[in-house]
Amino acid sequence: MKATRRPSKARILVVTAIVAAIVFGVYLGYLAWSNDSFPSQEMPFGDYANVASSSFNGTEFAFRIQWGNASYLPLYAQLTSPATDAANTPVCDLQLSAVARGQIIFMPFTISPPSATVNNVDLSIAVKSVVTGSEFTIVYNIASASANNSPITPSNVSCQELLGS
Repeated sequence: MKATRRPSKARILVVTAIVAAIVFGVYLGYLAWSNDSFPSQEMPFGDYANVASSSFNGTEFAFRIQWGNASYLPLYAQLTSPATDAANTPVCDLQLSAVARGQIIFMPFTISPPSATVNNVDLSIAVKSVVTGSEFTIVYNIASASANNSPITPSNVSCQELLGS
């Protein structure tokens, strides 16, 4: 009769540590995805908002967005660029519970490291329907922007990084 060999305590500990690391990695991936991802459905920017003005001074890129419809609420925003790493910003919570048609929303983003120009920058805004609760993304592209030496006002407003849901 063949004796069954039990796994050693060391082997059990190693297998347990590997499984725990995999589970922890999947959990961290889920948190990153759920906190920083924008809704996959994309709608035309102009149907929901207008860029009233934008300013870029090398360290900050700020937008004044005129909102088009009170039935849709902007939730969070981000700048991204495949061409300019400095223009990739954290996701910012807009901290709005309601918005009126025509309301101007100020969205400043820190550019780091400072840059004289930025190219192919997308302003993405996650939007929620107040009526149905459905969410989608609107994207505004800036082909190129050169820094000017003027301060961006108001200077006391900053992006509030989106924290866990």
